[in-house]
Amino acid sequence: MDDRIANEELAEAIRRACIQAGYPEATAKRRAQGFVEQIVKPPAEPRVSRAGRHEKGPSVIVTNDLTKTYGSNTANDSINLSIAKGEIYGLVGRNGAGKTTLMRQLLGLTRPSSGSIELLGMSGAQLDDARRHIGCIIETPAFYQKLTARQNLLIRARLIGLAHSGDAISETFERVGLTGKENRKVEEYSLGMRQSLGIAAAILGNPELLILDEPTNGLDPVAIASARNIFLDLNEKRGTTILISSHILGELERLTSRYGFIVRGKLVHEISSEEVEASGVDLENLFIKMAGDEA
Repeated sequence: MDDRIANEELAEAIRRACIQAGYPEATAKRRAQGFVEQIVKPPAEPRVSRAGRHEKGPSVIVTNDLTKTYGSNTANDSINLSIAKGEIYGLVGRNGAGKTTLMRQLLGLTRPSSGSIELLGMSGAQLDDARRHIGCIIETPAFYQKLTARQNLLIRARLIGLAHSGDAISETFERVGLTGKENRKVEEYSLGMRQSLGIAAAILGNPELLILDEPTNGLDPVAIASARNIFLDLNEKRGTTILISSHILGELERLTSRYGFIVRGKLVHEISSEEVEASGVDLENLFIKMAGDEA
């Protein structure tokens, strides 16, 4: 689809959504046009592979003494993490342990209280550029409810600088099992369909790094298996690095090459999948044993 036509269709869809939300016609038109101009001007740098361009080594994610506090509560406590390109790294911890807070800091959704972050070999002011090359799901995927699933992915494609995105969007819908449902409004989607759409938004454009917080939440067993195969395929064929958290530890064991145990905001232990297998103990009991009473 021609980009100009796609932008016009997107602006019209946003205008209708604003009117349905109660905005006057003139305001709805102004907001729609302003939004489209915001996401297409200036055009984002096209997504390209950065393989071989890292000057600081093979690590895709590096944190140094990363700390986040909320008042007297320390959500992340001096976390030192290094994840190499091509790894699938699983975060394991109880609710409230600090897994989501860590991911939000990596994505720029929460500002660290102290410490540093390096992503894809970039740090400081370059982090915004690095984040264009990251796909993510954090908590519940957020979409424009009055727009169709395809229109939502078109917005995502513009934001990451994915040119001529029509074919890529159609392919992505097929990968997550939403072909034939892409022109329905998101408000009509079930919980599982919205989660699949979240996965579609995360993998659109084949990002170099995926950060996934409970990505299979709300999915049925068939959709969980499909999501697992998508992640493994991206990792094996494209070298995509994945940071993932899930309370379904059996599912993590099918995906992950290395684990980090987080307890009360601290990264207390790291272990490879081979070491887990050699221990003769499943991941759940190993976590309980190693984390001790604090878990």
